[in-house]
Amino acid sequence: MPEQWPPSLLSPLTEPIRIQNKVRSYSSPFPLSALDLVPATSNDILTPTPIEPRNLFDGVLPRELRLHVFSSLVSVMEDDHRRALDGNWSASRAAHSRNRWVGRDRAVRELVKISRVSKQWRSMILDGQLWAEIDLHAFGRASLASGLRISEHGGKFVQALNLAGHVSCSSADLHGLTDDLCLNQFPAATQLTSINLRGCTSLDSRSLHRLLEHTPLLRRLCVKGIPAVTNLMFKTIAACCPRLEDLDASRCVNADAAGVLAWARNATINSTHLDIVQLRLSGLKHVDEDMMAALGRAAPALEVLDLSYARQLRNSAMEAFVACTEDDTEGDLSVDIVRLFAREVGRDGDGCFCRRVTRLRHLALSSCPLLTDVACSNLAHSVPCLEMLEMAGIGTFLEDDGLVRLLRTTPQIRSIDLEDASEISDALLEALMPEDEDDARASSEVRPGHALERLIVSNAAELSDSAFRSLIRGCKQLRVLEADGTQISASVLREFVETARERNVSDARIVVIDCRGIGEAVTKDLSAATRPRQGWRAYGARKLKYLDGRDEIIDDIKGGQDECDETRVVLKSFHAWLAVDAVTAAREKIRRSHRRNQNASSDEADFPGRPMRWWQPGGRTRPNSFTGSHNVAGLNSGDSCTIM
Repeated sequence: MPEQWPPSLLSPLTEPIRIQNKVRSYSSPFPLSALDLVPATSNDILTPTPIEPRNLFDGVLPRELRLHVFSSLVSVMEDDHRRALDGNWSASRAAHSRNRWVGRDRAVRELVKISRVSKQWRSMILDGQLWAEIDLHAFGRASLASGLRISEHGGKFVQALNLAGHVSCSSADLHGLTDDLCLNQFPAATQLTSINLRGCTSLDSRSLHRLLEHTPLLRRLCVKGIPAVTNLMFKTIAACCPRLEDLDASRCVNADAAGVLAWARNATINSTHLDIVQLRLSGLKHVDEDMMAALGRAAPALEVLDLSYARQLRNSAMEAFVACTEDDTEGDLSVDIVRLFAREVGRDGDGCFCRRVTRLRHLALSSCPLLTDVACSNLAHSVPCLEMLEMAGIGTFLEDDGLVRLLRTTPQIRSIDLEDASEISDALLEALMPEDEDDARASSEVRPGHALERLIVSNAAELSDSAFRSLIRGCKQLRVLEADGTQISASVLREFVETARERNVSDARIVVIDCRGIGEAVTKDLSAATRPRQGWRAYGARKLKYLDGRDEIIDDIKGGQDECDETRVVLKSFHAWLAVDAVTAAREKIRRSHRRNQNASSDEADFPGRPMRWWQPGGRTRPNSFTGSHNVAGLNSGDSCTIM
């Protein structure tokens, strides 16, 4: 026998024959065939050769280009949302759950989802080049853990940190975050230029100071309403954050004027100036003349100052803020001084006063009960760049003399808030009247009023209709007028609405609540050009249910006004607010009508000829639980009862 024969043929009586991977029985009647000797194989010439696709993204593109693709996702979604706002974006569309996250917030969520594809993509998503800014204020508590993970992998690139609203952020989290953000150098320092910890009430002073000590490049800091802010924080800022330009330490109950005084004096002792431009210290306690004088000398670049609700702030402190001598400014080219006579600052006599010319654009002194219009006289000729003045809640102590003296030296004023100043008269509105075009050309001095956009004179009962009418006609940029609690008449209201429509003013607003001269008739006459509320299209406004002309037909809703139309004037009055309730009632009526029609059609389809039961909810009849029938004992009349 040949050697290549299989061993099974050599001993046919002792071993079973395997034919094509199949065992042949000894008693098989079929003879052995030559085809049975063909070895079985799994290779088939018709089987297609598998082709493995090449991963061009991960295999061909370099890492930098792949990172650029992921970073472009943010800008693409921001552009898409911007185009949607200019197109068919409506209130109902914005209120949908799928549009809760739009723009950059949506892009951040998508990047987190993409990181689950593979470990390689996860490493690229966590790369610090994509996270120059960690902004988690729009996300919930779960986002804090994601932010900490991002800072752990790419914290060396982060330049802005925003944890506003994260009450659950503990001191341990901030301590670990500081370590992750620090560069591997000595001394350890972060690249942060902006920090927002507003509302992080779980932090302690130690973790906050440690973060500030390692942030020498800090320019913007917001610690509003944090109990961890103390006077020691201002000393830490003076020593470790010399470039700070924007500070918001409002409503910090454990800090007072002593910390600000130490911060300002430190710069004066070192013969330097503070770079602070915006300083918000609302609710600061124990504000006195020493603190204001030191702040005025140390911060010549200050443009925004918020001292609202400073209960101890007095007129003398405001004078100390701008008072100076020639020795104080000698050799300092960045500070200008002006010499004033006594009458120019509201004083009697023949004395001369020296004042520092500041760069203030926004001054907030609301709800400071110890202030009077004398404080305005002390600031006259010292704030020529002032654009926004807030002195609401002071009451009867605010009179015309000081306000007129101040406003005549602020030609760029744009916004004035004098709520509850019940003693002001028409003289104040006359001081805001700009000159005629012919007089303005002849005079080189610019009078205030040409840039006025917002005026709040609520509860000023001494103002007359003629003064309001002259103000509306003269101030071409006037957009907001709040005159609730005054003697304003319907004719002034009509003129404001008509003038705003002629000038094509966007988002104009007038408030005339509790005004006896404004009745229901004028409100109905102006309904075609007004709206009761200033609506906006966003997911956060879904519960307010603004009436949007892009969603609903206004004519179908009785008394409806398009609240999202920027060309309409916002009219806030008692009778105008009734339109909001009327729209709510009309919507509810339409909804019930639709439900009733749907239930009626369903009943007719399921039970034809069956009368509806008025005592049953929704008009739906229920079958008898015992008989499975709707009729009991063959009763089909509408007065019959049903066994439930």
